[in-house]
Amino acid sequence: MLPYGISNIGSNLVIKSGGRLIALDPVTQVSADLIFVSHAHFDHLMKKVASPVIASKETIELAEARGVKISAFSQELDDIRLVDSGHILGSRALIAGKNETMYTGDFAGRPRGFLGKLEPEHVKNLIIESTYGRKEYAFPSIASVLKIAMDKISKAYDRGLGVSLHGYTLGKAQLISYFFKAWRPLIFDRRVENINKIYRRHGITLPEPDYVIDEPAELPNGPYIYVAPMGQRVNVSPVSISFTGWAIKGRNSSLPISDHADHDELVSFVKAINPENVVTVHGFDREFAKELRKEGFRAQAFGDQQVDICDFM
Repeated sequence: MLPYGISNIGSNLVIKSGGRLIALDPVTQVSADLIFVSHAHFDHLMKKVASPVIASKETIELAEARGVKISAFSQELDDIRLVDSGHILGSRALIAGKNETMYTGDFAGRPRGFLGKLEPEHVKNLIIESTYGRKEYAFPSIASVLKIAMDKISKAYDRGLGVSLHGYTLGKAQLISYFFKAWRPLIFDRRVENINKIYRRHGITLPEPDYVIDEPAELPNGPYIYVAPMGQRVNVSPVSISFTGWAIKGRNSSLPISDHADHDELVSFVKAINPENVVTVHGFDREFAKELRKEGFRAQAFGDQQVDICDFM
């Protein structure tokens, strides 16, 4: 059984706090008093949100830019706090009650450029993402990955070749824009630039592009840096590099930079909090819960332990 006050409605994770039923990043319609939206990635965001929402103002703005309008929202309530999770602009973890329950949402275990990381706070119940909850997902330092990328770019420029750098349109593309801002000409896909503008409005010093293009066919001859969406084919330029945590498994033309905590950072975070109960969600939740139990924690995977909402109402 999951800890008292944590359960599901359908596939959606819910908690009960202060007499409220709070749905945590639901992806389908759910009957709840409050919906928490941790950040504006589509896998944590319903297409239509009806209930009152608690989220950061940055998340609300990014969601609207992506076609999801949320009219009624709060950034904090009397018994609920939101803290920076470091994942993307506006991403938040939720702490309910008097340090009763923390839900991390997607979170970073290390600073990257202008982004920080989620700092541990002692809570009784920890609901933690497990995207990279296997031991093989231990990422190298950001500096070492950037050195590899810079070397590849330098060699391409020496040969007069353009370079496309691929990342998720919201999140990774902004880090790429920041990390490689010294290279010119700097070209942004329009979808990336539309998100970059929102980051700039919120005080993030992303570079202004030399060009904004709608299609790779508009790329010039000669050397350039083109910041492109992850979904765009990687052969749009003579040299292409994708940035993703999954590159740790040896994907071609990819380098491992992630906006998630890696395995070791997940373990360190749990140990720093030392909660009474851990619930793992997303990714390798079963494997990570099993590992935590071996470490002496009372841990359960949400995917294994779902119970009906009636069990705790």
